[in-house]
Amino acid sequence: MAKKKTVRKGLESFTFKTFLKSLTIPKIKELFNRYTELALKDSSTKKLKGYSTLKKQDLVEFIDTNVENNLKKILYSEFEKDFVESLVSNALSLISGEHKVEKVQNAIIIAGGKGYNVWFSSKYGSHKASLQLVNKTVERDCNCKIGENQGLCLHQMAIYLMLIGKKVISYEELPFSVEKDFLNLIFKRLDLLATQSLFKEEPSILLEGDYKIYVNDDLVTLDWGGDYAGKSTKDISKEEVDVETWVTNKIVNLILKNIKVRAKEGQTTKLLLDNYNVVSKIMNREDLVNKILKKISVLDDPKLPKDENELEIFLKSNLKESSADFSIDPPFSAYMGDDPYIFVSYTHKDKAEVYPILKELHNKGFQIWYDEGIPLSTDWCNTIAEKLIVSKLFLSFISPHVLESDNTQDEIHLAMNEKKQFLAIYLKNTELNPGLKMRIRRVQGILKYEMDELRFYDKLTKNLGEFLES
Repeated sequence: MAKKKTVRKGLESFTFKTFLKSLTIPKIKELFNRYTELALKDSSTKKLKGYSTLKKQDLVEFIDTNVENNLKKILYSEFEKDFVESLVSNALSLISGEHKVEKVQNAIIIAGGKGYNVWFSSKYGSHKASLQLVNKTVERDCNCKIGENQGLCLHQMAIYLMLIGKKVISYEELPFSVEKDFLNLIFKRLDLLATQSLFKEEPSILLEGDYKIYVNDDLVTLDWGGDYAGKSTKDISKEEVDVETWVTNKIVNLILKNIKVRAKEGQTTKLLLDNYNVVSKIMNREDLVNKILKKISVLDDPKLPKDENELEIFLKSNLKESSADFSIDPPFSAYMGDDPYIFVSYTHKDKAEVYPILKELHNKGFQIWYDEGIPLSTDWCNTIAEKLIVSKLFLSFISPHVLESDNTQDEIHLAMNEKKQFLAIYLKNTELNPGLKMRIRRVQGILKYEMDELRFYDKLTKNLGEFLES
């Protein structure tokens, strides 16, 4: 007798096509071989050909288009149990730290407590996954191969389990059925893991000076550091304004609090993290825009914004993607000798993905300089330029974040002007602006986002060796 399965009320639609996208290529071929067996037993089932050379995405489309619905149900029922148990077990091992290849580097609750951003690392690179509840549905994303193809990967499954462990969702809201006995074993582990320090809440807003603001419905928690560190929670439903207005006003006051108008001195407090989209909320308020511009004008500082357009850029200039960016340490000291070395150009928003690659190259004996090696007292721009000019090779990590970084674009332009040997690693599919596209259109590049880790490192190591030997 088959074991009883849970009743499924999934938060997302787990179609047969989604199921295929969640499988590895060997598992998809195993499933297709089973289809062939079923087709041989039934003369009315069409025999499929011309699929053997297809890549995964095309193979998924081929199977989903050509296999009849009744056979899809049969195939799913036969493969579901092994798929689910393997996926859930591997995801649990990621959370517990027992996975043989990957580990959780950082896990942060998304503001509001309805999801997680999680960074996973391994010797071959890193992945960032997110999963959160929005209006009783799931929005999920991951930059691993399965996740990028909209499949449910073990990284996203780990977040599902984390949300179950925190009692945010129930097991019945998983997108597939799970056998009761197996689920009970998982629950015992989750109860233990849910008490560990893995579960850290991401602040809605973070300002310099370690001032954090958490927004959960009408409750706003203020958490500040320094000599007079403290924490308080306010119920904004008891205030005369709504929570959005209250928080936006509070942030503007914090940004301006250190400016003394009469003395014409002081400086603004920088925004470091904005999960609440407070910058846009400020810019939608003409009274707040004018308040900021009027107060900073007394400082007579040419670097401060003079109008609305400059103000928005100024407020966003120090923002990080997540608080994980503040806790990811450089993997090694930058090379400071006289032998040939590689100059690495990257945006700090990509360091969770870049650092594991640099660490692997460092372990292989490559001499690498990156901006970890700049002493705080040094002129940053001059040091960057000097290190780039005398380097043997310019290694550039390209992602959409490059378009937001003037410093990274300046490094690329300088490398081209100096006619440096240039290798580009594309972390993600990136549409460069015309200026950058024109400069590096003939540069040798590696499309990391299209390659598995082993193939990527083989190609990267080979290319670097050839450049350094030339």
